[in-house]
Amino acid sequence: MEHLQYIIVGAGPAGLQMAYFMERAGHRYSVLEAAPVPGAFFQTQPRHRMLLSLNKRFNGFPEQEFNMRHDWNSLLSEEGSPLFRDYSEDLYPKADDYVRYLADFAVQHQLRIRYNTRVASITRDAQGLFVISDADGNQWSCDRVIMGTGACAPFMPSDIDGIECAAGYEDHDIDPALYENKTVLIIGRGNSAFEVANHLAGRAAIIHVAIGNRPIQLAWETHFAGHVRSINNTMLEMFHVKALHGALGLCVRKLRRTDDGGYDVVAEEEVPHWREPGMLELQLHYDHVIRCTGFKYVTPELFGDELRPESCKKNKYPVLDSAWQSSVPELYYVGTSMGVRDKQAASSFIHGFRYNIRALFRLLEHRYHGKELPHTEYPLQSASDLEQLASALLERLSNTAALYQQFGVLCDVLVFEDGRCTVFHELPVAYVLEQARFSSHANIIVVNFEYGFKQYPQGTNPLSFITQSDEASSRRCAAFLHPAFRHYRNGQLVEEDNLGDSLTLRYSRHRVHNVMQTHEPMTDDVERNTVMNIINRASNTTSEVFSETVHLVNHAFRPWPKDRPLDTRGLPRCPISEPEAAE
Repeated sequence: MEHLQYIIVGAGPAGLQMAYFMERAGHRYSVLEAAPVPGAFFQTQPRHRMLLSLNKRFNGFPEQEFNMRHDWNSLLSEEGSPLFRDYSEDLYPKADDYVRYLADFAVQHQLRIRYNTRVASITRDAQGLFVISDADGNQWSCDRVIMGTGACAPFMPSDIDGIECAAGYEDHDIDPALYENKTVLIIGRGNSAFEVANHLAGRAAIIHVAIGNRPIQLAWETHFAGHVRSINNTMLEMFHVKALHGALGLCVRKLRRTDDGGYDVVAEEEVPHWREPGMLELQLHYDHVIRCTGFKYVTPELFGDELRPESCKKNKYPVLDSAWQSSVPELYYVGTSMGVRDKQAASSFIHGFRYNIRALFRLLEHRYHGKELPHTEYPLQSASDLEQLASALLERLSNTAALYQQFGVLCDVLVFEDGRCTVFHELPVAYVLEQARFSSHANIIVVNFEYGFKQYPQGTNPLSFITQSDEASSRRCAAFLHPAFRHYRNGQLVEEDNLGDSLTLRYSRHRVHNVMQTHEPMTDDVERNTVMNIINRASNTTSEVFSETVHLVNHAFRPWPKDRPLDTRGLPRCPISEPEAAE
C-alpha cells in the first residue's frame, strides 16, 4: 500500500489549488478524482451555463495582486499563470470556459491527479493513519486527508413531503418551449432559484418563487456575493411592476403528482403582521415544480462510524474549526465548505476560498513541517521607523487581494516586542484570537478589511450612500469596505480605529486623482500619519503625535447657500455625535 503525506479528495478548483501548493512544497501527495477530468462539476453546473463570478479584465492599475481583487475565477500561483482572463472576455463567463481553464491549470503545473478514482471509504488503521479505498479496491494510506469534494449531492429539504417528485435544479429540463404558457413553482430563495426564474420568465404564464417566511437577501444590500445577485433580479422586478410572476412567502409543505402531469401543492404562509396574526394554509396547483434548494457538502457515508466528521444543522456542511479542520483530527475541508465559518465574505466562492486554502497550507506547513508562518520584520525605535512601517502597510492595503476578498475572515497581525514589529500575513482572524502565541501577547494589532453599514440605523438603504462622508468624521462613519485596526493587550481589545473608505481602496500615493475626488490630493501624509498614530499608541515608540488634519484644496468645499432650503431626506447621516467626530 502506497503511503503519502497528504491525500486530496476531489480535483475541483479547491483540490487543484491545494495540490498546487503541495506540489511546490515537494510533499508526497495525490489528488483522487472520480471523473476523467478536473472540475467535472462545471461540465453540468450551473445549469444555464453562466457563472456568477466576475471576470473584470480591465481595472486601471498595473499590479497583478490588485487586479486579482476583480478576477473571481483564477487560481493562485507564483507564476501568475494561467489566468482566466485569457479564456473569456465575458464579465459573467461561460462554465465551459472554466472547464478548459482548470484542465490547463492542472497540466501546466503538473499536479499529481489520479482520475477515474472514486473514493469509496475513509478509515483509520491501528497506527492512526488514514486508509483510503477506491471503488476498484485500490488503497492508500496517508497522514492527513483534505476533502475538496465540493457539492456532493442535491440538498433535499426534510420538511417537504414529496419533495423527491419535484424536478431538481441540477438536472431539470431547460428547454423553454416545455414551459410555454404554463404555471411554474420554484422552491428556493437563492441565486439558483432566481436563475431558473429568469430563464423561464419570457415563456411561462405564471412563475411563483416560494422563498419561505424570510425576506429575500440581495447582494447589493448585504455585500455578500452568495445572496441574490442583481443579474438574477428579473423576477423581482416583474413582481413589483405587476407582470404576473412573483416571489411569495410560501413555505411548501407537501407535493403530489397529479394525473395531468402537474402538481398539487400544500403550502403555508405566515401572517404575523395581520390584525389577527396567524398562518394561512393554501391548496395550489402548478404544471411544473422545480427544486432549487442547494447542495450538500458532506458525504458521511464515506467514513466509518468512529471516523465520521460532525455535520452542521441540516447536514449540509461539516463543522470546522478556525483552521478549517473537521471534528476528526487531521481531516480538513477546502472549497465551498469553508463558507460554513463565513457568511459575510467570499469563503464559499473561488475568489475567497483560494486565499483560505493558501492560509490553510501555511498553517499545515507550520504545524506539521516546522515552517514559520509568513512574516516581515521591521525595526521600530524611532519616528522614521514608524513612517517606514506605516508606508509599508499602506502599500499592502492598497494592493492585497486576500484581505480585500476575505474581509473579516483573514487579517495581518502586527506583534510588537523588543524595539521591532513583526507583521504576520493572511491569518484567519478567529485563529489569531484563539492562539496563545498572539492572544496572550502584550500588544498586537489585527488589521483587516470590513464594512461599516452595521453602525447605521437598521433599514438604512445602501443605495443612499451616494455622497462622500463628512470630512470631520469620515473615518468613524466609513460604510463601505475599509481597513480596520484593533489593538489587543493580553487578549483584551483596548482600541479600535480605521481608515476611511474609498472607491478604489488605494491609499496615500496610490490614491486615484480624477474628477470623482473633490479633495485631491488630501495631503500625501494624512493616511500615513493616521496609521503611524495607531501603531504608536500600541507600541509607544515616540511621544510625537502626527497630524491627521485633512486639507481641502482648490476650494472644493463651499458652505450651503443661505437662500437654499436644506433637504437631507434619504441621505444617511453619520451616527456618531459631533464631539466624538472632533476627537
